[in-house]
Amino acid sequence: MFKFKLGHKQPEENEARRRLQKELFGLNKICVRGFPSRPSALAYDSQLKLIAIGTHTGEIRIYGQPNFQLSYSLDPNSSSSSSIRKLIFLDGVGRLLVLTIDGYLHLLEINNYNPSINDFSSNSTVRIDRTCTSSEDDSIILKNTQTICLLRNHLNLLIGLDNGNIYSFNIENFSLNINPIISTDIIEKTIVEYCSGRIIHPGPVQSIVQHPTNEDKILIGYRNTLIVHWDLPSNSHDRTYIYKQEVESVCWYNKGMNFATCHNNGSYALWDAKQQLNIVETEKIPYGPYPCTPMTKICVKIMRNGDPLIIFAGGLPRSSYSNKHSVSCLCENEHDHNNERTRHVTFDFTTSVIDFFTIDKLSNDARDDPQSLVILLNEEIVVIDLVTDSWPSYHLPYLNSIHASPVICTTLTCNVNPQFYKRLVNYATIQFDDYSDRKWPITGGEIKRNLNHLEDDTEQRHLLLTGHEDGSVQFWDITNISMPLIYKLKTSDYFQIEQAPIDDTEEETWPPFRKTGLYDPYCDDPRLAIQKLSLCTNTDTLIIAGTAGQVLTFEFSTDSIDVNIVTTTVNLLDGCESFVWKGHEEMKTKQTFVPSGLVLTSLVQLYPPAAVSALALCSDIETYAAGTAHGFTIFNYKQNRILAAKCTLDPNALGNTPTVPLSTGESTLIRGRSLKKSLRESFRRLRKGRTIKKATMILTPKRTDENNPLSSTNIHLEEVIRVPVERQVEFREFKPVDDQVASMVRCLYFAKTYLNSVNDRTRSLWAGTNGGHVYVYSIIGSEPQPINTLTNGTPIATDQTSICSMAKEIRLKHKAPVLSIVVLDSLNQSIGQGSNIPTIESVSSTSNVLVPSTTHSENVSLSSSTAYTSHKVLICSEEQFKVFTLPNLKPYCKFKLTATEGTRVRKVNVNQFTHKQDNTNESHTESCLVCLDNMGQISIYTLPTLRRQILFSCIKASDINALSSVQFSPFAHALYLQSSSELVQVTFSPQTILPYSMSITYDKIQRKTIQRSDLEKSTRQISPEKNLSNGQETLLSYVKIK
Repeated sequence: MFKFKLGHKQPEENEARRRLQKELFGLNKICVRGFPSRPSALAYDSQLKLIAIGTHTGEIRIYGQPNFQLSYSLDPNSSSSSSIRKLIFLDGVGRLLVLTIDGYLHLLEINNYNPSINDFSSNSTVRIDRTCTSSEDDSIILKNTQTICLLRNHLNLLIGLDNGNIYSFNIENFSLNINPIISTDIIEKTIVEYCSGRIIHPGPVQSIVQHPTNEDKILIGYRNTLIVHWDLPSNSHDRTYIYKQEVESVCWYNKGMNFATCHNNGSYALWDAKQQLNIVETEKIPYGPYPCTPMTKICVKIMRNGDPLIIFAGGLPRSSYSNKHSVSCLCENEHDHNNERTRHVTFDFTTSVIDFFTIDKLSNDARDDPQSLVILLNEEIVVIDLVTDSWPSYHLPYLNSIHASPVICTTLTCNVNPQFYKRLVNYATIQFDDYSDRKWPITGGEIKRNLNHLEDDTEQRHLLLTGHEDGSVQFWDITNISMPLIYKLKTSDYFQIEQAPIDDTEEETWPPFRKTGLYDPYCDDPRLAIQKLSLCTNTDTLIIAGTAGQVLTFEFSTDSIDVNIVTTTVNLLDGCESFVWKGHEEMKTKQTFVPSGLVLTSLVQLYPPAAVSALALCSDIETYAAGTAHGFTIFNYKQNRILAAKCTLDPNALGNTPTVPLSTGESTLIRGRSLKKSLRESFRRLRKGRTIKKATMILTPKRTDENNPLSSTNIHLEEVIRVPVERQVEFREFKPVDDQVASMVRCLYFAKTYLNSVNDRTRSLWAGTNGGHVYVYSIIGSEPQPINTLTNGTPIATDQTSICSMAKEIRLKHKAPVLSIVVLDSLNQSIGQGSNIPTIESVSSTSNVLVPSTTHSENVSLSSSTAYTSHKVLICSEEQFKVFTLPNLKPYCKFKLTATEGTRVRKVNVNQFTHKQDNTNESHTESCLVCLDNMGQISIYTLPTLRRQILFSCIKASDINALSSVQFSPFAHALYLQSSSELVQVTFSPQTILPYSMSITYDKIQRKTIQRSDLEKSTRQISPEKNLSNGQETLLSYVKIK
C-alpha cells in the first residue's frame, strides 16, 4: 500500500505551467439566490428605494431593482454572536446601522467601487464596507436593547432598554452616552404625578417613534400601559396617556396629529395628539370580543381618498387561531361606501411574521398614499399591491422561496432554445393571472449594461429546474443575479391522491382570511417527490421521474385538453421472479383537465415501484433511459415502446445462496469488511514476500487480457487478477449480500461512438451501478431517416424500429459505485447525454459564450489523422477515474483518488477552461475533469492524462445537503444549496464576463464623516478590519455573471 503512494507521485509542474494554472483556474463565488436563511430583521431606505434583510447568522442582503443585489457577512466564521437584532437605514446617504444580539452596533456603507486591472472586471460596481463598530463597554448596555429609533438628523440613535431607560448613541463619534437621557426615575415621578398610582413602574420600552414634522418630539410606548409624549430639548414630557392594556407598539399618522397604539389583548386604539385629556378617540378589538392573541405591531396610513388604512400583525381569536400567522389590512371607508370593494383582508401566512412596512408615494399633502405593503416572514417575503382594489400580491423577481416545497433534485439547462423560452413564458401568463400587474415597487440602484452585451430579447437564457417533494417542477431564470419563477408544473394533477374529505358546510368568513404566500412544506403523498429531471429545449421535451417509479414525458400543447394517459408498465424483475417488493404501491392515474402548456404525453410505471435513481434523455432518437435499485429500461416515448429492460439484481443472492469466498488476493476487496480485518490481511500478505506475488502473475496467462476488460473472454476481471489491489480500504454502506443497494443504477449515458469498430459509430447506452458493474447496450435502427415523398409531394410515413441489445459488460475489480460515464472525442469533450453532465442546448453566433479560435488540449497528439476520430470513455467510480480507448477498450490511464487522497468522489463534470493571450485573437483552451469529493473539495484534472491541476475547498464537509445538491454547468460553474432556501453559484475559472455594472447615487453632503480619535480607531476597529477583506471579496463576486 505504501509503495503505491510513494511510487505514483505525480510530477511537479514547471514555473510556466504554474502561471498558466493561475490564469485558467480559480474559485470565486458569483452570487447567492433565493431567500435568506433564518431572517431576523428588515429595513427600508425610502429615498434610495433599497431594502435590507438581516439574518441570525450575521448575513446582510440588500436589494434594489431586479439584478441589483449586495451582500455582507458580519462574521465569516459563522459565530452565533453575530445574530442581527435590528437594522435601520440612514435614509438617502447609503448607510446602514446593524445591531447584533450581543450588543454591538455596526455602521455599514454602500460605496461605488472601481476595481483595478487585476480584478475580474474594469467595470464599476458596488460593495459594502464596514466603517466602525461600537466598543465592548457599550455592548454591556446595548445587549439589553428592546427598540431603537434613528432621529432624522442622522446624528443620534435613541435606544430603549428592557429596564425602561432610554440612551442616546452619537453617530458622529460612534459612541454611547453612558447616562440615560430618559431614565426610569423621571418616568416614575411622572407616573406618580399624573397617573394617580395606577402603575408603579413603566416596564420595558416597547417602541420609540419621532414626530413626522416636529423633530423635537418623540412618542414612547412602555409595556405597562404607559404612553409618553416627550420633548427632547427640554428633556421633559408634554403629555402622558394611560391605557388599560399592555402596550406592544405605537405609531404616528396624519402628519403627527394622531397616533395609534396596539396592545397585548388584540386591541388597537387611535388617539388625538392634541387632546390634553387621556381620552381614546377610537378603541377596538377587531376580532373580539373573546380573548385574542397580542397585536404585535400597528401602522396607520392615510390613503388617497382620505380614509385611514390600519395595518396590524396578530390579534386573532386565541381559542381558534392561536397557531395562525397574519397581517390584517382594515380600511374604515369613511368617504367611499362602495361595499363591493374589499376593504378588510386578513392575510394568512404559513410562518410567523418578523416585520412589515409600507412603501408610500411621496407627496406634499397630509396623505401618505401607500402603494405597497412589504411583509417579511420566517420562510418567505410577500409584497402586497395596495393600489389595486383587490390588494393582490406581486410576482417576486427575486427573494423567491425555492423551498416552498422541499427541493429534492435540480437540473441546469444552459443556452436554452429561444423559441422554447418564449413559449414557456407565454404559457406561464395563465399561472400568474392572480398577481398584480403593476411594476415592482423596489427600484433602488442603477444598472448599466455593457456595450458588448446582448439585449434582453436575444440574450442566451439559462434555466434551473427544481423538483420538489409535492411533485411540482419549477422553472427558474438564472441568466442574471435575480431568479424569477418562469413556470410551474404540477405532476400531482395526473394522479389519485388521498385527501381529507371536503366539508360542504359554509366556511367561516370571520376573520376574512386570505391564504397568501407560497411556502407550504406539507406534502399530500411522499410518492409524488421528484427524483430526476431531464429537459431538451430543442425538441420541447421534459422527462420527470418520481419516487414511486413513475416516469412522465411532457410536451407543449397549445390547447387546454382532457388528459387520460394509458400507463405502460415495465417489469424490471425479469429473471429474478423470486424477489418480493415490500415497499409502497405505485401511483394510480386519473383523468384531468389541464390548461395549455406542458402536457403529459407518455407515462411509464417501473416495477417494482422504487425511486428512480438515474435518468438520461436522448431526444435525437426520442428515447430515454431510467434506472432504479432493481434495474433500468430504455424507452421510446414517441412510439410508446419498450426497447430494453435489464434487471441488475443477483439471482443467486435472492435465493439465499451462501457467498463463495474468493481468492486470497481478492478477499480484501470485499466491501463491508471491517477496517481492522482488512489491514490485518494486508500486512499478512506483505510478510509472505514477493515470491508468491510473482508466481501468481506468471501462472495466470489470462493476465494479458486486462487491456481489453470488456471483451467476452474477460468480463469478470476479479476472477483473473490474483494480486492484491493497492488501494485504501474503506467501509461501505452496503454489504455484498445486500444486492438491492449494490444493484442500484447510479448513472446512465447515451453516446454515439465507436463501439465495435473504428469505421462505424453506433448509438449506445452506458449504465453504471453501485456494485461496480457497467452495462453497454447498442441501439440499432434509431437514426433519423430523411422523409420520402411522392411525386405530388405527399410524405411517406416510415416506421422505424430500434433494436437494443447488450454489447458489452464490465465488472470493476474494486466494486466501487460507478458515478459517471463520459465518452470523449478527440478534443476531450463529452459527446453524449446523461451522467449528470450538462450540455449546451443551442449555441448561435450571437451567444456570449467564448468559443476559442484555437484549441490546445494538453497531452493530445494531433500528428496522426486518427487523432481526430478517436474516442475514449471515462469511467468515474467513487474511488478512481479510468480512461479507456474505443473501441478496443484498452486502459489509457487512471487516477486512484481514494488511495492517494483518502476521499471519495461525489460528482464529476467535463469543462473547458480558456485563457486569452495578449493577442485577443488567440486563446489557450484545455478540457478538464472537475471533481467534487466528499470533503467538499473541488479538484481539476487534465484530460485524458488525469493529472491534477488544482484543489479548492468549496463546501463544508459536514454540509451533506450542499454536497448532494451540487449541479455543474457547461461554463465551469456550479450551483448548490447553501441552505434549504439559498442557492449559491460559484465558478472555477477567473475568465468571468460581467454583463452589466452596478452603481448607486446618494447624498454625499449629508453623509457626515465619523469623527473619532486615533486611540478609538485602533481599539474599536480591530475586529471589523479582521473580517473586512472577506466581506469585500464576497460582495465583489456577487456581480459576476456569465
